[in-house]
Amino acid sequence: MRETFALVGFFEILMVLFMQWEIYTKKIITTFSISSYIIALFLFYLGIVQNSPYVIALSLISAFVRGFFIPWYMKRRIVRDHWREREIKPVISTAMSIVISLLIVVFAYVLYRITFYNSIHLVEGSIPMALLLQGAFLIISRRNAFIQLIGYMTMENALFLFEGYLFPGLPFIVEAGIVLDLIGIIAIAGVVVRMMKNSSVEMNESDELRG
Repeated sequence: MRETFALVGFFEILMVLFMQWEIYTKKIITTFSISSYIIALFLFYLGIVQNSPYVIALSLISAFVRGFFIPWYMKRRIVRDHWREREIKPVISTAMSIVISLLIVVFAYVLYRITFYNSIHLVEGSIPMALLLQGAFLIISRRNAFIQLIGYMTMENALFLFEGYLFPGLPFIVEAGIVLDLIGIIAIAGVVVRMMKNSSVEMNESDELRG
């Protein structure tokens, strides 16, 4: 199981690196959808192995909401505004973003070793922390509202992975997962409403989140 978790974490980190490199919003959304399905499959398998209905429920919630519904809704919105399909002016250049992302992985490992490792004693526990920090960096390094939301949901995926693997027997993880999904849906709805109100505004003004 530890090897499987490490493999899943490796692919998740690679996909976040791809999202940092990519400038087309639809491809980033598709990558996030695939990463969410991978996490959901892992949690489903983990729930079966550990006979944990809570983890199985968490995997089903993640697969539907993060793997299907949210990406489908975001792509449907982008079709109406073709100019939002591409990141025009990222805050940080693509090359620098990838370098910083790799440094974040190293930093997350060091931070995990000096904090949670003494209590959990699992080296691979640093993977969710790396994904959490990379999701935060994705928010900071982009101006596109949809990509920033993907960064937020990447952070949530990291929390799902952390809770499901390290604390599978705790019932509250399902409630926490539902709350996180509701927050994500509300955030997307708020951004879409704001974009609809600003539909007559120029692209560089309505295509970024501030505050």
